[in-house]
Amino acid sequence: MSGVRKYLYGKQIFVFLFFVAAASVGWLMNKLSTDYLRTISYHINFYNSSDMRRIFNVETDVTAQVNMNGFLAMRYNIAEQSIIKIDVSDKILSKTKNFVLSSDIFQKFSEQIGDGKKLISLSPDTIYFSYVDLQSKRLPIMPNLQLKFASEYMQSGNIMLKPDSIWITAEQKILDSLVEIQCIAQKYENLNKPISGVLEVDLNKLNSVSIQQQKIQFKINVERYSEATITAPLRLTNKPDSLDVMIFPRDIEIKYRAAIQNFAKIKASDFKLIADFNDFEKSISGNLKVKIETKPKSVLQVDLYPSFVEVIVSKK
Repeated sequence: MSGVRKYLYGKQIFVFLFFVAAASVGWLMNKLSTDYLRTISYHINFYNSSDMRRIFNVETDVTAQVNMNGFLAMRYNIAEQSIIKIDVSDKILSKTKNFVLSSDIFQKFSEQIGDGKKLISLSPDTIYFSYVDLQSKRLPIMPNLQLKFASEYMQSGNIMLKPDSIWITAEQKILDSLVEIQCIAQKYENLNKPISGVLEVDLNKLNSVSIQQQKIQFKINVERYSEATITAPLRLTNKPDSLDVMIFPRDIEIKYRAAIQNFAKIKASDFKLIADFNDFEKSISGNLKVKIETKPKSVLQVDLYPSFVEVIVSKK
């Protein structure tokens, strides 16, 4: 009998717990379906879509009384602070006016707080701002591409960007600090054929800046290359007439890389090598550096041997 009593007792406990749980769920659902008046802090930004040369420098918090049900109230507890953007272009704003009334933006604010929420009030009653003149300038694009090529392949020509520069708009002091527009880094490995794609401007490095566009198209030509070695004469420049100057060696070995399809077009006479005598007085070793004055556009990489030449100077 003791076993039967234990069974009945356990069953009663289970039934009791079931009804307690059901009652708790019912109580919770009732509470969550009840409307609550919440005080919420919003981050508000003003802008003027009809005047792109002027920015309203407002990033301030406002306090809103919002009516919402318990389900939304519970979700809001874990939500991030919302940002409300208000276009004031339809308001008559003179150069001396630096405020808006909360009542003027009440409707626009209410439209952005989300479904299931009813805006009751906004504070403060008056929101102040300042505005500054904007300037624009065009800056080059920095693609920020990390490229690794397959064996015997390399980049041919420059990276092609479309566009290769874009207009940005900001305060003058911000424009003065920017010299280029950087893109988010992209990595490519084992390249053995041309590639193209889309780059995105790194907005994290452009605070308080309006940009013309965010996406940039790019194309990179990749070609198979080969290496060759030729010899070209070295020419001395800026030699004083009062001195005899001899350089050793007078012929320089040129090791270069080029796309296979361009090899037949490359000749030693296409390379112009010089040593500038004006650099002699600055030289500690008394040697002159060999410089490339001109080379074929199809040549991708050049190494010179030797890269410095000896100089012997005597008076006439």
